[in-house]
Order: sequence, then structure tokens, then C-alpha cells
Amino acid sequence: MVKGDETTGITSFGVYIPSMRLQRKALANEVGWINPALNAYGSGVRAICDFDEDVITMAVEAVRHCNDAQALGEISAIVAASTTFPFTDRLNASVVAPAAGLSDSVQAVDIASTQRAGVSAFRVAERLCAVDGASRQVLCVAADRRRGRPGSLVEMTSADAAAAFLFGNENVIARVVAHKVSTVDFVDHYRRANEAYEYGWEERWIRDEGYRKIAPPVLTSVMEAAGISAEDIDHFIFSSTIRGVAAGLAKAIDIRDDAVRDDFQDVMGEAGAAHPLLMLADTLCAAGAGEKILIAGFGQGCEAMVLETTPLIESVGVRHGVRALAQSDHQIDLPFIRYLSFNGQLDPDFGPRAETDRKTALSAAYRHANEVARLIAGKCEKCGTVQFPKAKNCVNPNCGHEGEQTDHALAQESAIVKTVTTDWLGFSRNPPNRYGMVEFESGARMIMNFTSALDEPPVGSEVSMVYRIQDFDPYRKYHRYSWKARTCVTPYNGEKK
Repeated sequence: MVKGDETTGITSFGVYIPSMRLQRKALANEVGWINPALNAYGSGVRAICDFDEDVITMAVEAVRHCNDAQALGEISAIVAASTTFPFTDRLNASVVAPAAGLSDSVQAVDIASTQRAGVSAFRVAERLCAVDGASRQVLCVAADRRRGRPGSLVEMTSADAAAAFLFGNENVIARVVAHKVSTVDFVDHYRRANEAYEYGWEERWIRDEGYRKIAPPVLTSVMEAAGISAEDIDHFIFSSTIRGVAAGLAKAIDIRDDAVRDDFQDVMGEAGAAHPLLMLADTLCAAGAGEKILIAGFGQGCEAMVLETTPLIESVGVRHGVRALAQSDHQIDLPFIRYLSFNGQLDPDFGPRAETDRKTALSAAYRHANEVARLIAGKCEKCGTVQFPKAKNCVNPNCGHEGEQTDHALAQESAIVKTVTTDWLGFSRNPPNRYGMVEFESGARMIMNFTSALDEPPVGSEVSMVYRIQDFDPYRKYHRYSWKARTCVTPYNGEKK
């Protein structure tokens, strides 16, 4: 019996894992001389961002795989969580919202500064959905792009990824039964503002004085609040890069060994504040009706929730678990030196082509926000021709109608490659530049950059739209985002068929 709010809960979820992979063996070969103990972590791979990806672009992709575009337009609030937001004094959720198809009337909130930010954002979103008993949909998204100092355990074990959850009061597949939290200024690691890397403390002390003493009272009290015992827990989610922590906590509070969920450390790594939610998404892919899920986030205390799945969990269509996604066919192995460059840890000499001032005109960017952030084209009211960008005159030579055009969103449409150019002269952080003409299902055509591919996409091949970093201004430290074309890949979990 669900003891929490019985009208609201999770209605959909989605996951995004970048396609780039760094082999840990290659990493250990390069930095193992610094600390030979790192060789013990030398198996498996890390999931890492492409050169034009970050927390915002990953969050957009996770949200887009969370539900269809029509439902996203009805969302009343978005809560975004990360410890690696690109902006400290700019609302990052406000950048995610339009690219994900949310309306301008949406409430947006950022939650940061702790590894349990993802779990906290999940709780805030769930409560916003349930407040006053009003009918509303609220989105939670967590993403992290963790960066460790070369030779550190963080560099070896971390990952880049994002997870999103949609809350509503219809077609609920899981509900929060109980919630408990503690706040303790236990410093297992920290990163000062404007610092690239965190400083970590001794692993054994973190395990014994942190996890084993701070987490159990919260985990026990949340089960008591839910009116269940440890034997009733079907799935236990606890994320840590220290081996054996989740299993040790489960044993300490009498949770069954087989309830401890996979943490995917070997196939992708640990995605910081997003990781508990990635594990929850994976759990929902496998859970049956009426199952109890205990999820916790650790960082300056512990925050835990008990969730219960509803019979509608069975109605969610084909669901791909996180492990299957992380091992999908579109992975691309990245050489160590290129990884350092993509991650901002190496400053290569790109030559004079990189010296052009890439200042963003913020006023122009604001005026064209619909086209840039939402990829909105214009549709002629007379003949129905779709064109990008919108204009006063229809481009159809048989029409030429002059007047306002209606909005037509292109971001969810697939397109066909019409032309491809490979350019070694223009600047790119991952040369060469590849761009060309694509034609959308609606007939609109435009020149776009291609991304996340080793080779030229063949003319006639299908591409989908992805939101990526278009440029970075190194003088003013400003990211500019845009839509690019990517060769179509397999569906993500959380999608309803």
C-alpha cells in the first residue's frame, strides 16, 4: 500500500549516455606510473562527452527521450541537478528548457554543490507535482560531466551521463512512499569555486566514518516511515565509486544481496549526481508491479526514498536497460590524447584558424532564440511550404506568398543527407569540420554541422537532430549552443512504444 501521495508519481523516464568511450586500460597505461594502484581499476571503459557535449546538451537529450514533444510542452516546472553546470551565474535549466521543447511559462530551478543533488532534485520535482493537489507535470533531470585530475581515482572511475524523470498524475508507473534526509558536513571530497578538480580524502576513512555511519540511520528510518522492513526491499540503489559500499550497507541493514542494483562501473563509470537516477531508470526497466525500491544519495549527509511501482509499470513498452545502452553498437573509442583535449585538460595548437574572435552577440542570440534553441522553422499559411529560417516571403517559387508564417518545430523530425563537405581549413576542436545540406520530413532544407561520427555520413542516409555546443568563446568564457545532425541510433529506455 502506497503511503505517500497516491495521485502523483513517475509517468516517464529517459537516459542519455554519450557514445564516446575511453578504455581504462589505455588510461592506466598512460598514468599508472603515477599511482600503480590505479591498475586495479584498469578494466572496462568510461563513458565520456564528445567535444561538443556538456551537462546541458546531455540533459536535453535525456529529457527528449523522456516523453514525446507534445507532452513536454505541457510541463509546468523543470528541476535540473549537476555538480558540473557550465554556468555558475546563469540559470542552466533555462538553457535546457527551450531546447527540450518546454514552454516559456515553465518554472526552472537549478540544484548543485553536492553529489546527492540528483536525488534532491528528484524529490523537489515530485513535491512540486503534488503541491496543492493541482494537476501539473514536473520534470527532473540530472547530468554530470565529472573531470578528475590525471592520475586520480576520480579520473579512472567517473563517467558522463544524464537521466530525466517526468512526474504527473496520470499513467503513474511508480510513486514515492516515504522520504528521509540528514545533513552532515562530512567532507569526503570538495571542489572550491572556479577550481577544475576536486580534492579527495582517504578512501577507508570515507567508507568507515562516512557511508557506514551516516547512511544506515537514514535508510532504516525511511523504511520505517514507509511501514516496511528490509526484507520487503526488492531493489536497493546506492551509488559509490568505492567498491563494496552498496553491498556492505545492504548487509548492515539486512537487505538481501540480490536486491543490490548494478552500478555499471565496468561499462560506463559513475556519473556523479546523475548516477542514482541512472540506476533508478535501469531498475524501472526491470521492475514488476508492486515492487519496493530504496534509493539513496550521499553527500554532506544522506537522502533516501522508498518508491513503489504500480501495475502500469507493465504497460511501458520496450525498455532498454542502462547496461544495454552503454554497450550499444554506436560506441566510439577515443584515444587518450584526444580525450584530454575534449575534456579541456590539453591545450593543442590549432594554428591561426583558431585565433578568430568567436564573440557571441547576446542581443542577436536572444532575438533569434526560437530558431536557435527550439529549431523553429516557418510554414507558409497559403501553400504549406516549410522553410528555415522563417521569413516574410515563401521560398516556394510557385507561391511567393508574403505574410507571417506559422511556427513549425524541426527538432523532432528526422532528415536525409543531401550533400556533405569535409573541411580541414575552418577551425574545429575535432577536425575536420563536416557539414552539408539536409532535408527534413516536412521538406525544409538547411545547412547543418554533422557530429559524433568517425566518417562522412553517406548522402541519402538518415540523421536526427541533437543539441550541441556550437562554439566556445575562450576570451569571455561563453558557450553557444545549436542543433546539429547525427546519424540515427537506437531508441533509449523510458520511451513508450
